[in-house]
Amino acid sequence: MTLKYGSSKQTKPAMPTKEQAQAAAEAGKGLVRKAAATKTPPVKEDRLGKPVYGDINEPLDEALEEVNQNLLQSPKDPELHRRKIQILRKQNDNAGLQTALEEAMEACPDSFFAVKLADILEGKGAYAKAQVLRQQVVDWQPDDDDSVRRLAATAARAYDLDTAEEYYTKLIHLRAKEESPLGATFYEEMLGKGLKPEQRNQLQQMGLRLVARALVDHESNASLLEAAARLAYRTKNFTESRGAYEQAIRTNPQHRNIHLWKIELLRVYAQLGLSQRWTKLNEDLIAELKEEVARDRTHQRTWNLLATQQIQAGHFEEAIATLRDALSADSKNAQALWELGRLYVRCGEAQNAIDYYRDIIDDPNERKSVRHGIEKALANLYFRLGMYDEALAIYLRDEDNNAQMIAPILEATGQIDEAQQLYLKAVTQSPRDAKCHLALAEYWVRQSEWERAIETAQDGLGCTYATEEVHTNLAVALATAYMNLRQFSEALQAMEEICELYPDSIHCIFRKVKLLLMLKRHQEAMQLAEEVRESAEHQTGCAPASSVLWSLLGDTCSLLHRSQEAEHAYSQAIKYDAMNATAARGLAILAEQSGYLVKAYALYKKFTTLEPLNLATPAVKRILSKVAAQLSPQELQEAEQEVALPTVAKEADVQAQYYQEGYLGAPPPTSARVRMRPFPGLAAGVVPKPRDPATMDKTGWLGDGSPIDYGYDS
Repeated sequence: MTLKYGSSKQTKPAMPTKEQAQAAAEAGKGLVRKAAATKTPPVKEDRLGKPVYGDINEPLDEALEEVNQNLLQSPKDPELHRRKIQILRKQNDNAGLQTALEEAMEACPDSFFAVKLADILEGKGAYAKAQVLRQQVVDWQPDDDDSVRRLAATAARAYDLDTAEEYYTKLIHLRAKEESPLGATFYEEMLGKGLKPEQRNQLQQMGLRLVARALVDHESNASLLEAAARLAYRTKNFTESRGAYEQAIRTNPQHRNIHLWKIELLRVYAQLGLSQRWTKLNEDLIAELKEEVARDRTHQRTWNLLATQQIQAGHFEEAIATLRDALSADSKNAQALWELGRLYVRCGEAQNAIDYYRDIIDDPNERKSVRHGIEKALANLYFRLGMYDEALAIYLRDEDNNAQMIAPILEATGQIDEAQQLYLKAVTQSPRDAKCHLALAEYWVRQSEWERAIETAQDGLGCTYATEEVHTNLAVALATAYMNLRQFSEALQAMEEICELYPDSIHCIFRKVKLLLMLKRHQEAMQLAEEVRESAEHQTGCAPASSVLWSLLGDTCSLLHRSQEAEHAYSQAIKYDAMNATAARGLAILAEQSGYLVKAYALYKKFTTLEPLNLATPAVKRILSKVAAQLSPQELQEAEQEVALPTVAKEADVQAQYYQEGYLGAPPPTSARVRMRPFPGLAAGVVPKPRDPATMDKTGWLGDGSPIDYGYDS
């Protein structure tokens, strides 16, 4: 019997003596001393100077030369082709890799080569060529579900919907017993990025049909129901979306996404105007979240969801208490820190917000990233209050990385050349950042540089990642530039495309209304405006704290000459956000139309202070000058005192050098300092002066949206 090491019956081998070790070393075997340390070879780098991963010390150039020589002798050897592909991948030679895969497919067609080549082609947007390769793979392996799924997805991207639907349907049958028959990425595949609006809609309708087929055998499948609900929402099938979300919630009560589904269902209820259902579901959700934070006070996400739902319902005091509790449970809850400051601002408590922000910024125990984020929030608040020197002082602490934020301050204070340099610098520094392109595009619009605005806006819309707000504002800048070039059809097309991309955005639809007026399609515009009004009315009835929806409702009512409803909507917008500039502008227009010029002046002044760089601001400033010319010195003084902006304490550490020299050698700006007063409504206080239509400005792109604002009679 051979004894194994570790056996109690086996004695350990004796260590060799010095003489035995020396003899073994001379014989070249046994125990030998380690050779002297050799110099570590240099790390292998690719042609771009990047380190090569894997076997970094492998002589890749020599290996590639060797495999190429071997391929001359055996051009159809698949292993040699695999070896070459492996080397090229290590060298990060993407062009060479594609060529090698094409050569491999020609010499010895194989599913491995076809899949890899198709992946590269898709990465370059060559979907039709990739589809041909994936079809070959499926022909070789007709029942391989992963190959079928890849072919279906590629066909969808290539807009070959017949092939896509055929193979998605086959996939449903192949995966009939699996949990996710259509795959985890199916919804993303149905978004149709890069397709035209009409094509995208057809793709999503196909997606709804496929989900319906899959649900026949998986009626409670969470991922399928979620995909069905989200696709239905994007195609404005709100009733179908409601049914899918309700079924998902009912059949999967313990699912990890249950709260998110309920939040999405609230959006659907709002679109359908189901205010009672919205209120009941939101109250139930708030109660559930309260129970959860009572059980586990450390869960940040639950705290933040609770505060969000309270804010949506307009329960600001409760939300403030929730956010404070969240921070007492976890002082590092960055989202709670952020939301509490924003809520102070919305409530009109600017000084509280500033004191709160400063406490965080001055806390050495707070994370650096959080402090920097709060600094920018404080600077933005200063900017909206007209306190440009305080805002600039914060951004100058990191001047190189804050070009995008410094530029608007310089523009607002008349330093146009310096501002333009920084707008351009920001785009150069971050060419893929859509926000930088947006800032520059809007700057070109304000400077009446229409061709440049179009080019920059199109570049921004081409950026892969951007929020809905950034995307829609880029479309507005693009449409504005086209409009000023009298290219109304192009402007309308820009807005129609963004409406297709965000079908639930009634703000985009309302901007489309204004362009229809420009095209003198009055009846169509009024019908669409009425649809926007009804939708906004439904949504504000469900989510009353949405200040932007209230101001949009005010704009549509103003457009439709429903002045009393417009006044109510604007006042509600101010109630839920004391610094809503759009509502201030809307109330100013109503006041001017009614002849209350003192109030109109105060409200126009508030708008231009809160939004000094809005695309409508130049037109509003012209109106402001006309209104001022109609006021007596005493009335003008009274109007100046009624501008409802809060007074805040001056920041002590503003850089002394800035005050002496100004930024980039320009004189320092003068900050706006006004007293805090209640926000003025439209209650009659003086005898109104008759309105003179000839004094109304008709050039404002965002004006009040009424036909007369664009020179058309109603």
